[in-house]
Amino acid sequence: MRGPISTGPVPAVVVGGSLNGLGVVRSLAKGGIPVFVLETTRRSPAVWSRHCTHLRVPSLAGETLIDALAGVASGFDCRPVLLLTTDESVNAVSAARARIDALYRIDLPAAAMVEALADKGQFHALAEREGFAVPRSRTLSAATDLDRLEALEPPIVLKPADKTLVLAGTVERAVRADTVAQARAAAGRMLTRASSLIAQEWVEGADTDIFFTLFACDREAKLAGMFPGRKLVCWPPAVGSTAVCVAAPEAADELGRQTRRFIERVGYRGLGSLEFKRDARTGRYVIIEPTVGRTDWQEEIATLCGVNLPLLAYWTALRASLPPQHEGAFERYAWRAERQFAVPRALVTPGTRVIDGYFRWSDPLPGTYYYGYERLAVRAWRRAIRLKRRLSPQTAEAH
Repeated sequence: MRGPISTGPVPAVVVGGSLNGLGVVRSLAKGGIPVFVLETTRRSPAVWSRHCTHLRVPSLAGETLIDALAGVASGFDCRPVLLLTTDESVNAVSAARARIDALYRIDLPAAAMVEALADKGQFHALAEREGFAVPRSRTLSAATDLDRLEALEPPIVLKPADKTLVLAGTVERAVRADTVAQARAAAGRMLTRASSLIAQEWVEGADTDIFFTLFACDREAKLAGMFPGRKLVCWPPAVGSTAVCVAAPEAADELGRQTRRFIERVGYRGLGSLEFKRDARTGRYVIIEPTVGRTDWQEEIATLCGVNLPLLAYWTALRASLPPQHEGAFERYAWRAERQFAVPRALVTPGTRVIDGYFRWSDPLPGTYYYGYERLAVRAWRRAIRLKRRLSPQTAEAH
C-alpha cells in the first residue's frame, strides 16, 4: 500500500483507530499536522474523524504490519512521524526498528528495555533492582510455581505477564482473589492460556486512588512533557480500564518525582506512561505497571488539560524546538470513555467540563458511528441472533 505524497508539513502516521487512536488524531490536528490512520477496517472510530485519512492495512501486528508500513512510507516524499497506539504494534516495530528507522521517525526505548517494560514479570524484577516502589509480587510460569503464592498476603491480584493476550481475548486482564486458595485456583486456570503470570499483593484503596503519569521523552531521554492524572471510574470496577479521569495537580509533585527517576534510570525515549495506586493505609504511591512505546487509552485527557503529548512526541521526533511547556493550573476537564459513565461530581473541581471520548460537535462522525452503529445497531443485531437461537428449538418442536 502506498501513502499519498505529502507537500506540506511532515505527516504523522498513527497505527490503530480505536478510541486511543482517535484521541491522538484530534491532538495532532491542533498542530495542523496531516494525519494518516492505519486500520484493518472502517469499523473503528478514529477513521471517521475529519482530521485524518484512513489507510487500510491487513494487520496491525507482526511482519504484516511492517510490510504495510513500508508500503505506506514509499508513497511519501519524506520520512513521516510514526505514532503507535497498541502493544502489538510496539512489539512489531521494536523488533524491526532497523527497517522502520529508515522509513519513519519514531523514538522508542532500546529493544531490550521495550521487552522488559512490556512484560509484567520482567518489569517487576527491574523495579525491585532499581528500587522503584511496587507491590510485593511473584512470577508464576507453571503449576509448580503456585506455592509461591503462599509468600503473598491476600487479597492477591493476578495478571498475565504479556498484555497482548488480554487484547486478543485469550485471558482475563486481572483477577482478584481474596484468599490464597482462590488465587491458586485462578492462577491454575489462567496458566492454561498464558505462559506467565504476575501475582501481586492488592494495594488497598478505591478506584479513585489510581493515578497515572503520561509523558513524552526525546531520544536523549530528556522529558519533553508530562501530565499527572487520576482515575475516577474504572470499568470493570477495581481491575478495569479508565472510564473517567481528570488532572491530578494534588499529586503532581510526588508522581513527577517518581516518573522522572524512572525515565532517568531506564533511559526512556518516546511516549509512555506509569500507573500508580495510592495505598489507602499509608498514603504511599506505588507503581502498578508501565505502558511502553505508545499512547495510553486515556491519553487525550492530557491534551484537553493543556499538555498535548502526541504533538510533543511529533516535534521531538523531528528534532524541532519545543513550544513553552504548560505551567500553572491545568484546564478543568474530565474525560470519559463514553457517555454511559457518570462523573462523580463530588470529586471534581466546580466548573469542570465533561468531554466524551467519542462525540464532539466539531468532529461528529466518530461519535455518530460509535453510538449509532456499535452501541445500537450491532447490539440490536446480536440480541436478535440470541433471541432467534433461543426460539429455534421451540419452533422446531412446534412443527
